[in-house]
Amino acid sequence: MSTGTLDAHEHVLFPVPLGLVRANETALFIASPLLSAGAISLIGVVCADSPEFLWAGPALLLLVVAVISLLLSIQLGYHARQWIYSYEELQNWTAQPKPPLQALEKQAEDYRKGKKKLLRAGMLYNTGTVFLAFGVASVLVPEGTDGLAVWRWFAAVLVAAAAVGETIWTVSTYFPPRTWPWVRRHIRTREPLLEVEHHDA
Repeated sequence: MSTGTLDAHEHVLFPVPLGLVRANETALFIASPLLSAGAISLIGVVCADSPEFLWAGPALLLLVVAVISLLLSIQLGYHARQWIYSYEELQNWTAQPKPPLQALEKQAEDYRKGKKKLLRAGMLYNTGTVFLAFGVASVLVPEGTDGLAVWRWFAAVLVAAAAVGETIWTVSTYFPPRTWPWVRRHIRTREPLLEVEHHDA
């Protein structure tokens, strides 16, 4: 393998969009711990006053899954971040204005590894927020018919609707419709027809 130097722009990998890593750090290392703490507190409330909640059991299960997902996202995000570093960091650590080719290739290899782990961490984070939202909706469902019951039902429906929206967004982000098997089959069957129509036109 050559150890010569070369233009870094041709070999160094970087996130697209450029703010991807910073955005993930905000979600995984700031938002995720706060959400986990809130979910754990809510678990304590449900366990202490379970007769006050109509769906205490399902709510507890949803909140526990949310906490597990969020904590796993923190752990995986921490592990992923070790493999992602910039060209400037490479220059500082190697003490060379133009790092050798071997160092640049290693940066690209590490970036690919870190990006895969960061993607999984993001999936876990979004999964945790979905379960947390459904858990909060379950907690809001009232047991009795007191004066606050109607408002709790309205709040529960509102949070559940937001949870459904978050679910759709998460699935479409990490599993785009074009990757779904039945959609791919439909696209493959349509492509010959489109080619014929284009040829006839």
